[in-house]
Amino acid sequence: MKKKILVFNLTPRWWMLHYSSQFCNELSKYADLKVAIADYYKEKLYNSNINFIKIKTNPNLKSFIFDTLSFWRHIILIYKVLKFKPDIIHFIDNHPWYLFYARIFKFLKITIYTTQHDPTLHSWENTNLLWKIATKVNTLLRKNSKKIFVHWDKLKNEVIKKYWISDSKVISIVHGNYNFLKDLFYKWWKVQNNTFLFFWRIVDYKWLDILLESLRFVKKEINDFKLIIAWFWDLSKYKEKLDGFQENIEIYNFDILDNDIYKYFEKSEFVVLPYKDATWSWVIPVAYAFSKPVIITNVWELTKVVENNITWLVIEKNDIAKLAESIIFMLENKEKTVNMWKKWRKLSDNELWWEWVVKKVYWF
Repeated sequence: MKKKILVFNLTPRWWMLHYSSQFCNELSKYADLKVAIADYYKEKLYNSNINFIKIKTNPNLKSFIFDTLSFWRHIILIYKVLKFKPDIIHFIDNHPWYLFYARIFKFLKITIYTTQHDPTLHSWENTNLLWKIATKVNTLLRKNSKKIFVHWDKLKNEVIKKYWISDSKVISIVHGNYNFLKDLFYKWWKVQNNTFLFFWRIVDYKWLDILLESLRFVKKEINDFKLIIAWFWDLSKYKEKLDGFQENIEIYNFDILDNDIYKYFEKSEFVVLPYKDATWSWVIPVAYAFSKPVIITNVWELTKVVENNITWLVIEKNDIAKLAESIIFMLENKEKTVNMWKKWRKLSDNELWWEWVVKKVYWF
């Protein structure tokens, strides 16, 4: 008899939607599965055999406060959960409502699992109120969960030591691939010569300023190059560093839909991630999917599934000269870059299976 599993994903946007949908699509092969999800999701990435329990939770702050105070909808959701009678409730994201949902389900003696992508805040998030709430949610979920899943061994060791959690309770899993992005949305798009990509949120720990400074070294060697900066965020603080590169930088400062992601990856030769700190990056499996090598800094688990000659590493986090040297190397060694493409896709296909992730979580 299949286990009854209820997965909570109340933030079905961007990378969290990608992660949840691919995880649940695989899990649905082995379990009687339902997904508790925000009602603004319109069922495009989850398999058709997956049933949903929907609740209104709007990402807009004013609407979110109203939704939180609408107690009747929470009662209806809890009733539907109890009617389903799950063996396991798996919180796969971080949402403020889990502060009371987790307590209720624990009181009702339902087994709780949690996947924590960022158990500890990024450097820029410490002063952000919403992320302080997220920290409290993480703490509560760790306390009430039978099993806690994190990506890669280093993060497991940090959680065990920092939060005094039993080794047997914390389980390290790989991060599955996002090949579906290319399989579902890919349209032929020509690669642009000497073009590389900086993709996703532009926040302090991503160190876009370091990347922009490195371009001054790159331009001394190669004048004809193009950096694509893609995603919405406030770029005003980078205005001075952007000056002088009008011919070398393309900026797409808006929210990019799933079916348009391919445009930016397909026309780039490689991706640059000069992060100051990170537990993992959604951009890496997206790069895998489009067979794009990446230049990354040697922080946390970013280097877990890469190695020299597959990805050219920037050894020091703030080594501007080394970053420039790595970019120049990739631009000047086209054949090597193409070989990296092939290795990336092979790695994604052969080592980052969602089947492996799901079976390690549930031991099917």
